[in-house]
Amino acid sequence: MVTQPEWTRGGLVFTRATLNAVEQDALRGYTKDEEACGYLTGPASEPRLCDTHVRLENIANKLHAMDPQVYFRTARMFFAFNEAKFDRAVREGEKNGHPVKVIYHSHLDAGAYFSATDAAIMSLGEPPEVEGGPWKVGPGPAWPLAFLVTSVRNGTIDEHKLFVWNSDQKKFVESPFSVIDVPPINLTPQS
Repeated sequence: MVTQPEWTRGGLVFTRATLNAVEQDALRGYTKDEEACGYLTGPASEPRLCDTHVRLENIANKLHAMDPQVYFRTARMFFAFNEAKFDRAVREGEKNGHPVKVIYHSHLDAGAYFSATDAAIMSLGEPPEVEGGPWKVGPGPAWPLAFLVTSVRNGTIDEHKLFVWNSDQKKFVESPFSVIDVPPINLTPQS
C-alpha cells in the first residue's frame, strides 16, 4: 500500500504571505474575467506547511478557442493549465525537498466549493460534456495534493476552502486549515 503524503490529509498551514499571494492572483484573475490557478509548495520537513506560491497560466480560453464544443466553458468558469509543466514542477519539488502540496484556483462571483467539474477532472474521472450534463468521479487525484478554492465576489475576496481526497468515500471533502504570520528573515549580516 502506498502511503499518501501528510498534506493530502488536510489540516494545512499557510503562511500569511502565501495566502496573500493567492488572493492577489485571484483578484488579478477577476479583473481579467478568468479563474486564477497555481500551486503552493512547502518544506518536506514540515509536511503541512505551505510557504511558497507559484502562479500558473489558465489556458481555458485557449482551449475554448481551439474547440468550443469540447471546451464549452471559458476561463471565467473553468481552469486548465499545462499539465506537463506542472508534472515537472511536482517531480522537481520532490527532488529538492520543497514539494508541491496544493493546487489552487479561484471562483468568480460564486462560492468556494469543489464543483462537479473540479471533482471529475481532479480525480481522473469524466467531466460533463455539456453544461449541467452528467459527470463521473474517478479513482482519485493524479497528483497527491490538497486543493484550495478561493471565492472572489464583486472584486473582493469572499472565502477560502481547502479540499482533500477521501479514499474511503471516493470524494473530495472539506478540510480545515490555518494561517500563520511569519516574521521576515533578516538578511543583513550581523556585526
